[in-house]
Amino acid sequence: MREGFKDQLLSVIPNRVLEGFIPNPLVNPLMPTAMGWYPTARYHYCEREEGAPEHILALCLSGSGFFRVRDHEETIGPNEAMLLPRNVYHIYGASETDPWSLHWVHFIGGSGDYFMRQLPSDTYKLPVDPDAVRQMSQLFRESYAAFASAFVLERMIYASQALHHLLAMLFFNNRAFSPALQNGARSIDVTLAFLQQNIHLALTLSEMADHAQMSKSHFSRLFREQTGYSPIDYFIHLKMQHACMLLTTRIHIREIAVQLGYDDPYYFSHSFKKVVGMSPAKYRSRHQRNRVDEIAPAP
Repeated sequence: MREGFKDQLLSVIPNRVLEGFIPNPLVNPLMPTAMGWYPTARYHYCEREEGAPEHILALCLSGSGFFRVRDHEETIGPNEAMLLPRNVYHIYGASETDPWSLHWVHFIGGSGDYFMRQLPSDTYKLPVDPDAVRQMSQLFRESYAAFASAFVLERMIYASQALHHLLAMLFFNNRAFSPALQNGARSIDVTLAFLQQNIHLALTLSEMADHAQMSKSHFSRLFREQTGYSPIDYFIHLKMQHACMLLTTRIHIREIAVQLGYDDPYYFSHSFKKVVGMSPAKYRSRHQRNRVDEIAPAP
């Protein structure tokens, strides 16, 4: 392993310190164990016969290099991320003529394992769109600052949550990769805004598809791919989310139903209970009881 580059940043958490963080529920699921920034890292090279005990993410901002996982070899360049699973043979290195500049982090934990399972089979490189690169780079920089704070628990919690945000950005809000946002599919962002703006209406699937200028079947498939819900189920959940907010006010339940496009308050209550797990009246009562508990002086 060759390291030591001008203006580099490098932080490693000692195992004894790391063990002290393991019981913390905000750190344990996703623990960064080492991270750094290697600019223009000429001759950067590493080979691990048995892999690393942690997963590795490296985000390339400029330059290029290569990596191999088992028998799978690829090059990597700007706006690409390399993800190496733990305990698996790998080798990587920077180009000698155009060495990479990259942010990197080693991490462990159940959430880390989950993120790595989002990789398609035999895939260890992901494209990253420019917006995601900028936001991920900022999260890396914030994590470096947290790591520099003498491994204080509060800063470690922050670094762990920043890493969670960073990986979520890479896998789920990265238009160059995220299954819900790519594959040449049209974004449904305009439709989501349309549903928000018309939450007071009882929109049909045909009206939603017409607004999106798609057939009902194509619109339904695309919508489910990008949200995990059918269009109608999503709209119902959106209405019930808004109903929860309105139920914290003094607006009558019947009026809330009307505001959300339900002529029949009983059908509204049925839909609310199906989504939220309790009736609107019970939800309001529970909220009011909790609010009284919050206001009441401690004994």
